[in-house]
Amino acid sequence: MKHFNKRPSGSILLTAMLLACLLLPCAAAAATAGNSSMDLAWSEFDGQRFEIYFKTRRDSRWGETVQITNDQYNNMHPSLAVTGRGEEWLVWTGLNGQHNRLFYSRRKKGQWTFPREIETGLESSIAPSITIGPGDRPWIAWAGYNGRNDDIYVSRWNGRTWQKPVRIHPANNVPDILPVIAMDHGRLTVTWQRYDGDKYIYVTSTWTGKGWSAVKAESPARLQVRKKMLLERKKLKARLPEDIRPVGEPALLAR
Repeated sequence: MKHFNKRPSGSILLTAMLLACLLLPCAAAAATAGNSSMDLAWSEFDGQRFEIYFKTRRDSRWGETVQITNDQYNNMHPSLAVTGRGEEWLVWTGLNGQHNRLFYSRRKKGQWTFPREIETGLESSIAPSITIGPGDRPWIAWAGYNGRNDDIYVSRWNGRTWQKPVRIHPANNVPDILPVIAMDHGRLTVTWQRYDGDKYIYVTSTWTGKGWSAVKAESPARLQVRKKMLLERKKLKARLPEDIRPVGEPALLAR
């Protein structure tokens, strides 16, 4: 694994990264624990590997479990989003210890498509986050390793395929990890953690329509939004079915 191999205490933070144990803001900012409908995707060990599963809650009842993956990867870090047309998107990491990859599936008319790889052109990609941006198009952000550094990349679905990944900040010699992409007051925003030489701090960048803004430290207002989202996520997690055993953070989408 090449991610974070130059930072202090790498083994500890790498374990946290792989298991997604760090609490992240829920991408569905409008979701509240009072919603009667909720979609859930999670990673669970099947005795051989970690696979991605999905199920839906409607009117206080959980439906059947659907297995999304069945391959040679350890599949983790799921993230969900739904378009205005009701099409659901799911992205995750396929871990094989070296060249980790991103995959996606789409749910149309109740059926999930066969998982397909998102070609990033990077040595390793991990921990994707997805949201629906301008034009009702999915956008993803993730931590990518290009052979030198861990940086934050984004890509947009153009209607046929994922566009070529773009690094949203200048190259640097510090780890940038755990991105969350979301619509914030009508603006596409990515929030992630950056190592400042002493600790990890939250920073943000916003899509201007032509490019990504300069990286800024998380504002007090954005901090309050993130804390509120984490609280809502905690309430949603309390409603998970008792028969699942998620590894790391599950993807939750309440409507």
